[in-house]
Amino acid sequence: MFATIVTDPLVLLIPFIAAFIGWFTNVLAVRMMFYPVEFFGVRPWFGWQGIVPGHATEMAGLSTELITTKLINLRILFEGFDAKEFSGNLDKAIDEITEQVIEQVASRFGSEMWADLPEEMKDEVRKVFRTEVEAVTVAILADMRDSIEEIIDLKAVVLDAIERDKPWLGEMFQTVGVEEFKFIKRSGAYFGFIFGIVQLFAWLIHPAVWVLPGFGFFVGYVTNWLAIKLIFEPAQPKRIGPWMVQGLFHKRQQEVAREFAAMVDRDILNPDNLVGKMTEGAWGEKLFGIVERRVGELLERYRENPMVKGMVPEDEWGTIRTELFARVREELPKPGGFLYFFTTRAMDVYGELSGRMSELDPESFEGVLRPAFQQDEWKLILAGAVLGFGAGVLQLLYLFKDMLI
Repeated sequence: MFATIVTDPLVLLIPFIAAFIGWFTNVLAVRMMFYPVEFFGVRPWFGWQGIVPGHATEMAGLSTELITTKLINLRILFEGFDAKEFSGNLDKAIDEITEQVIEQVASRFGSEMWADLPEEMKDEVRKVFRTEVEAVTVAILADMRDSIEEIIDLKAVVLDAIERDKPWLGEMFQTVGVEEFKFIKRSGAYFGFIFGIVQLFAWLIHPAVWVLPGFGFFVGYVTNWLAIKLIFEPAQPKRIGPWMVQGLFHKRQQEVAREFAAMVDRDILNPDNLVGKMTEGAWGEKLFGIVERRVGELLERYRENPMVKGMVPEDEWGTIRTELFARVREELPKPGGFLYFFTTRAMDVYGELSGRMSELDPESFEGVLRPAFQQDEWKLILAGAVLGFGAGVLQLLYLFKDMLI
């Protein structure tokens, strides 16, 4: 055995070559999860598409299911929502609405009468009308809270956002699993080197033609399989001898929860996506119905007000109502408007997501990252094995062909 090392010291390279094979196959496995984004080759058998982009629709459904069933419950999210207290955040908007409506009505139907009123009386009118506007705002907010699951289809918001931005899934997996993917790459070298030492002794004892390719296949297969295994198992801390071990992903649950929540809050459940979905289709009709009903009630009260009756002809109320409702539909979805403010300040998406994810059971938490591995996982492992086998053949042909039995 030692004579062989002396006569052919290249055999000492075997553990290092095995380490390289383990590292390279694992790096390639991670790469194959996300690239290429589009299928490259000849369908259906000759080519490859990254696992995540290739299963984007299915994975979008899994992510949507996780977010909408495990992490966000709109009813619970708005359980403590106080419409009266929240309306205090809208003082500026209420003041603007009050002034706009008064000026519009006065200039259209009673400009001279309004101009002749003493300033003290104008202020009193503003004060009374502002109180009414505030009351309507509180009522609208309370109705929105009570009907929140009817005006926000959370599943549709999430699914539409992910399908519009398919690269987001890959970015999400790579962000929340950054440490796990680093481990996969590094561990390939570590495990490969250890297996390479065994391979070295096997070759020294029995330098048969199958040893290097066989061990190459084994190293490529096992390093990929073992790396993925150690990411998720054991789910709970487990003592093995003097060591306490736990799957790497589960060990980082608090950190992952923060990263995932930040991405969903920023890219998926943001005001643009929420308001866009709230104001379209059946959800939009429900929302506008709430607003128009409350605004309509206010108009009816003022229709009976003696002072307003003297300013506004009876046959003009239909026009006022139509114009006001049209303006409401136009103004509500505008960036920076009422709905944007509501979805930004009333919904603590980040806090709710990170808090709930931090408390997920191991199986549910694993579902954040596991789908990226589970889809065609066997292909990744087999690809590592095939590459390892090829590297073993190359070793045999170029380094040790003279030692064959």
